Amino acid sequence: MIVALAGHVDHGKTSIVRALTGVDTDRLAEEKRRGLTIDLGFAYANFGDVRVGFVDVPGHHRFIHNMVAGIAGHQYALLAVAADDGVMPQSREHLEILELLDVKAGVVAVTKTDRAAPARCAAVERDIRALAAHSFLRDAAIIRVSTATGDGLATLRQHLTRAARAASTDCHQPFRLAVDRVFSVRGSGTVVTGTVVAGQARVGDPIVLASSGARLRVRGLRVQDRPAELCRRGDRAGVNLAGAPAGIVRGDWLLHPAQRQPVTSFAMRLSVLAGRPSLKHNTPLHIHHASSHRQGRALLIDSGSVQANTTANIDVVADGPLHVKVGDRVVLRDHGRQRTLGGGPVLDLAAAARRRRHPARLARLAAIRTSHPSATLAAWAAARPVDAAEFRRHWNQSQAQAERIARDLGLVVVRGHLVAKTTLAAAGDLATRLLTEHHRRAPASDGLAGPQLGAAAGHLAPWLPYALDALCARNAARLENGRYALAGHRAALPEEVSRTFAELAPLLDSTQPPSLGDIAKRLKRPLAKLQADLRPVAAFGLAVRVSDNRYFLPARLAELAETAAALAAEAPFTVRAFRDASGVGRNIVIEVLEHFDGKRFTAREGDTRRVIGAITRATAPQNERPPSGEDPHGSR
Repeated sequence: MIVALAGHVDHGKTSIVRALTGVDTDRLAEEKRRGLTIDLGFAYANFGDVRVGFVDVPGHHRFIHNMVAGIAGHQYALLAVAADDGVMPQSREHLEILELLDVKAGVVAVTKTDRAAPARCAAVERDIRALAAHSFLRDAAIIRVSTATGDGLATLRQHLTRAARAASTDCHQPFRLAVDRVFSVRGSGTVVTGTVVAGQARVGDPIVLASSGARLRVRGLRVQDRPAELCRRGDRAGVNLAGAPAGIVRGDWLLHPAQRQPVTSFAMRLSVLAGRPSLKHNTPLHIHHASSHRQGRALLIDSGSVQANTTANIDVVADGPLHVKVGDRVVLRDHGRQRTLGGGPVLDLAAAARRRRHPARLARLAAIRTSHPSATLAAWAAARPVDAAEFRRHWNQSQAQAERIARDLGLVVVRGHLVAKTTLAAAGDLATRLLTEHHRRAPASDGLAGPQLGAAAGHLAPWLPYALDALCARNAARLENGRYALAGHRAALPEEVSRTFAELAPLLDSTQPPSLGDIAKRLKRPLAKLQADLRPVAAFGLAVRVSDNRYFLPARLAELAETAAALAAEAPFTVRAFRDASGVGRNIVIEVLEHFDGKRFTAREGDTRRVIGAITRATAPQNERPPSGEDPHGSR
């Protein structure tokens, strides 16, 4: 268990840690010179059968940013209030910050009792009860201690021992550690320390550095200042990194490799503290997230201002990347760093560069339950398909967690999105009905394009692409040349197309078919009329237009594609090599190879080509459509 100390400057926090652990957490020369804690200090001790760590934080208001960096919601709080001073400004502000960071449990120590009479101590206890009346410490134990005489220290130690034994750890989420110190150890290299915010990591595990995405490996671990093979949520861990780049600083994060997604803006549920000025739109502020700190601005969503002692949804825009996840707690301080304005949980990482108050976005934010990702996902999936990978990253969910939630909610993954089975089935039934009716009305048509189906889908339109994919996956429908059709449908060949093809097929049945100009002369037909007659022939896949002036039968073009594939199997080939291997004239060879390039069957590299796709690409028909009673850009 990690105990986070809080309280006004010179109220005995460091002395309590020294008395309980024997460690002086004021390690900096400036701290010792001034007798004042400036930065975070850490100490550990065995209390019976449990290991307890302490995070000593500065009490001076000028170092609140360091205090925030040492606090995590799963820590156990120890609020120190000196008997001679009583409740002071940072007693109040530190408690407010603990509350904003969602600390759940703690104890209060009335310190320096050797300097105050019992009546004074009792009065301070009453003031503490009033201060904590609406906080997580309202029912907390208050223990009187004196580090000078030793009074109350045994009682405090017993209390913390019981709390440590009762502490539980949830390690199901992917690993995250907020870095608060970085140093080098001779013979080991870079070591970072910090609080494990989520999940767990073992020696040998791959991780990433959030700031750069650099891939690292856990070379070694110390947990609560002892060698370990595993660190988990709630631990204070020192991580020896293999592959660490230069420039790691406080505020960086170590993450599970799948979870990195830096953001510069996010939505949060802001609670403005009592006695603070109202927060206005575009207010400059300081953003504190675990050990990270950025400057930024508050962009209001719900109203023109957020009054003291109220809550509202806002967007926060930072001057650099942050590594927040939904549910993380953020503290906002004023631009001059004089006081804490408020804070609260992160709601959403989805960008909202425009129309922050659009009804769809307001509904999305209203549906979020930061402690219940399943409830949020259910509401989101009812409105539209949800990107599965994005959901996992935003909510720091493992693959197994996300799959379990989806299964419990009756969701399936289609095209990387989470879709309700019932909605998917309804959209699939609608798509089947639309295609059935289209095939009945236009038997010569080879199907409908996705936008045509979507235009007729009404409220099911967002789910239609996923339903069509599902139909194709189980062979109930097919997608060819950008059009959907039921699996059993075959476009009826119009009589005029059949006659044209029967007339032209013998002329095209060659690896060197004549040009359209030559065919027009031979048939004594205007060139424009011949071109118009050949378009539906190509659209039905009976011939392939290789250039404006030449068509091939698919089988003959496939022969040339096979020749190209055979050449490419040996080495990239030239136009001359293809001409010699195919026996086709140079002009036709160039037309054919340019057609192959356009179909991404071959790729040209200088004077040579290589094969990059399947032969079926070479013979795929052009996106021409027959005059089959429909407009290819929309239903008539």
